[in-house]
Amino acid sequence: MNVLFHATFANKDEFLKSLKKIFIPHKIYTLDQNIPLDKIEVALVWNLPDKILKKLTNLKVIFSLGAGVDHILKSPSYKNTPIIRIQDPNMRSRMLNHVLSQILIYQLKLNEYNKAQQKNIWLNERLTALNMDLTIGILGLGYLGKFIANKLKSLDYNVIGYKNTVSTGKSQIPIHYKKSLKTFLKLSDIVVSVLPATTETSNIINKSFLNQMKKKSLLINVGRGSSLNEIDLLKHIQLNKYFFASLDVFKTEPLPKNSKLWKNQNITITPHVAAITDVDSSTNYIFAKFEQFRTKEKIKSNVKIQKGY
Repeated sequence: MNVLFHATFANKDEFLKSLKKIFIPHKIYTLDQNIPLDKIEVALVWNLPDKILKKLTNLKVIFSLGAGVDHILKSPSYKNTPIIRIQDPNMRSRMLNHVLSQILIYQLKLNEYNKAQQKNIWLNERLTALNMDLTIGILGLGYLGKFIANKLKSLDYNVIGYKNTVSTGKSQIPIHYKKSLKTFLKLSDIVVSVLPATTETSNIINKSFLNQMKKKSLLINVGRGSSLNEIDLLKHIQLNKYFFASLDVFKTEPLPKNSKLWKNQNITITPHVAAITDVDSSTNYIFAKFEQFRTKEKIKSNVKIQKGY
């Protein structure tokens, strides 16, 4: 089979090298090679230009080289080709570690000690909350969000979840739905957004959303930057000096140097690193799905294409 690889990752060369090792004897092509694009049957991509996707007229399946699929669905030339996104256990473990680190920095008031150290000030003790004293709301309970929620619960945090679609299966945590978003936010000391990028989630974290959160609370966004209205967040922090945010994703990435988010003392910024794609683990997952497709000559999306995630 003819396979196309394209990614914009910093470690894309490492990713390609790993794929080539495991995909033997199948040939993996890149855009700098001379191959008729209408011969490509399988695409392994992240941020493939639409002008290229338009030319892949014989495409049978698209593999997203990450958890998100909005980079595919937003392309005008996308025509309901099955999409397989990576569901990598190492990715979700990394995201859990990132989320937990931000919770603990907030919970243990480590930023206060850091600021004092910069001024050579020995602070008095600060009373900190026990895990059982904090309610953490997980916004989005997909592959990543559900894992984070259950792991935090095992650490004795009070964990609640929010999702758009009503579940029929059992859950280890209480789940809130559309009509109870206000209750979900009022209960949460910390809100962790793991939302995908869809039309419904665009700017969902806005002025109204933030005003319903506790005045002294923490927002962690490790989902997609499109879900947060950054201007509303800055205005909210200006009015609520004990409100904090930890942002790993942004509307524009890399975050522009002139963004006001950079210098806000209540905002922690990380450069979209909460759940870096694990090369070896991910390529093994991709190849297993590829072999399934090659054997059966068909495959079902593990993405709800109509819903965008």
